[in-house]
Amino acid sequence: MKKDTAAKIYEWASYIMLLGATVVFFLTSKNVQITLLILVVAVYLRALMYRARYKSYEEENETLKRDLRRLTAALKESEKK
Repeated sequence: MKKDTAAKIYEWASYIMLLGATVVFFLTSKNVQITLLILVVAVYLRALMYRARYKSYEEENETLKRDLRRLTAALKESEKK
């Protein structure tokens, strides 16, 4: 699974968990512990989403740096000739 796809899945899952926590809270106003548990899971999914995005951006940045080094080396080589 690509990191972009994982980030989107985590994002939508966190939205669904927040919606679920809201529904659970209003349906069972006495059961606050399960609502808090669902909210903690939603926050965890949100953190996973940001981590997946960060890893994706870091991977892309490394690819761009590698390409820049290769192009700089090619430019130096062409200037020598």
